[in-house]
Parts: sequence; C-alpha cells; structure tokens
Amino acid sequence: MAASFDLDTEGKIIDAVASPIIKRADQGGGSAETYQIITGIGNTPRAARKDIDQRSSKTFDASKLRILIIGNELAKQDIYPVLDLFYRDPKSSLSAKVFISEGIGKDILQLNIKEQEISEYLFELLESQEDASLIPEENLQSICAEMFDPGEDLILPYMSQEGGTQAKVEGIALFNERKFTGQILSGDEAMIFLLMDGTSGMKPRFTKEVTNHENNSPSDFVSFDVKKTKQQLEVKISNKEVKVNINLKLKIALTEYARNQLYKKQEIQFLNQKLSEILSKDAEAAIKKLQQANSDSFGIGRRLIALHNDYWKQVDWKKEYPNISITPKVEVEIVGHGIIK
Repeated sequence: MAASFDLDTEGKIIDAVASPIIKRADQGGGSAETYQIITGIGNTPRAARKDIDQRSSKTFDASKLRILIIGNELAKQDIYPVLDLFYRDPKSSLSAKVFISEGIGKDILQLNIKEQEISEYLFELLESQEDASLIPEENLQSICAEMFDPGEDLILPYMSQEGGTQAKVEGIALFNERKFTGQILSGDEAMIFLLMDGTSGMKPRFTKEVTNHENNSPSDFVSFDVKKTKQQLEVKISNKEVKVNINLKLKIALTEYARNQLYKKQEIQFLNQKLSEILSKDAEAAIKKLQQANSDSFGIGRRLIALHNDYWKQVDWKKEYPNISITPKVEVEIVGHGIIK
C-alpha cells in the first residue's frame, strides 16, 4: 500500500514497503488491524524488490500501491530509473501519489500513526494539501510525460517528519529535468506559484500582514480565501530575448479582519492595493527561486517549442532560462467579507 526508495552509503537502493496484516474474524471475514514494513537492498529497484520477496511470507504485489516516497538524496539523481519498473509492469497502480521526503523516505514510512494505516494517513494528508493549494496534484501517471518533456520541468510534493509521530507537508520540490535541485517552494510562495500556473486546488487561503500599528497584533493581519482566478502567461521574443509576463487576477473573500471598517470604500480600496502588492512580491520571490534552481516548471520552453520553434532550435534553453525576464503582476479584488461588515 506504501513504499519508499532511498540511497545507501554505497550507492545501493533501499526499498521499504508497508503492507497490511489481515486477521480473520470468527465469522469468516477479515480486517487489517496493523501493518508490517519489510526492507530490501539491491543495485536496482527490481533487485531490491526481489530481496523483499525473499524476506516476506507473501507474494509481493504493487497493484494496490497508494503512496510512493523517494528519499531526498536519491531524488537528486535521475529519478526515472527508480520509476522504470512501475511503468513496465501492467499491474502497477499509476494513480499512486508520489512525493519527495526530507532525509530518509523510510523514516516517514515508519511513523508511529496509531489512528490510521500509514498509507491512508499519507494519502489523506496529501489530498488535503492539494485542496489547500500548497502542493500540486501529481501521481505516477501524470509525471511520466513531464519527465521526458524538454520544455517543462516536473514538480513534486515535499514532506518531512516530526518526532516520529507525524508528517508535515512542506511545499513543492523543484526539479531540473529529472533531478531534484534541493530547493523547494514553501508556504505562500508555493500557493502563488500554483495560482500563476493555473493548477491550484479548490481552497487557496492566505493570511497577510497589511498594517504594522500594534506590534504584530492580530488586528494587523487579514485572512482571505481565493474564490475565483484568471491567469495569463504571455511569452514574447524581442531582439532574440525572451520576455514573459504573468498576469494573475484574484477575486477573494475575507475570512478574518479584526480592524473591521469594511463598510468604508477607502478601506476596501486600501486592502485591494495592499494585497496586490504583497502577493506580487510573493510571486517575484517564487520566480526567483525557480530560475535559481533552473527549473522551468511554468513550461515556458513548451510554449517556445510550439510558438517560436526557430528560436528554440537556436538556443540551449537550460543555459538561457535562468537569465530571461519573467514579470508577474497580481491584482486582487475583494468580493466578499462574511456576514458582517
């Protein structure tokens, strides 16, 4: 139901799998009351899986896989060799969610979760953060095409574990081609990136400081949900230079604003302008990280292949991308403020 791949100190693959232990009831039915974790080591993922088979009393079957974890150090290498065995096996569950772990992936697999089976816990945790627009919705099938697309770099969720008892979704792991760059987008930067990319979830929610009158008092902050988005990415070439403009319009509903005063038109105008400035800065910070990591996760190269193919053929895009001009602009409009003004 869940599996992890890590790299040991000798360069071998460590594969750990979590499978439920079914106990028969008196009436003849069965239930999974607990699960076991079995570890195998090999020069390749297939060899590591064979090692697992030799240690298990049951036959290994990945057709019910729900979670696949790739350890940080292994992800910094080409991740396709890790995934190749899943794509070649017709029984593989291509709907399984994939994420990168901070440190050793097996540590997350061994979390002491008492209320749920580990695969169920991690699956639901990822689903909730997909809805919250902190991470993209990705699985084994969706990332396959991205790994081989020269005009777009893939992204994956990034997760850590705390105290051996719970996991925490940190944000988005940035890739350069099929290698993890070591850089992540976290918090508001991750959410604004997904909004600009047009792949955000159903419930993006922000909390921003709009004034500084009372030393970080709750009255200095505003919380809001994004209700509607409109994004446009324009790629232009001028004098053999690529210029990209990303325009993002957000209609939001305030969910918390202790200063009140929302019956005043000037207060609404102030918040619209202030939040537009703040989110535009978040967008600039996210784009700066993308270019530092040389991760074309917006798929700008894909647009060049389709619309400016002559230019694409003349340049080395991986050398060109970190230096191109990408200008974001975020416009915020408040359309709701709850049942009180």
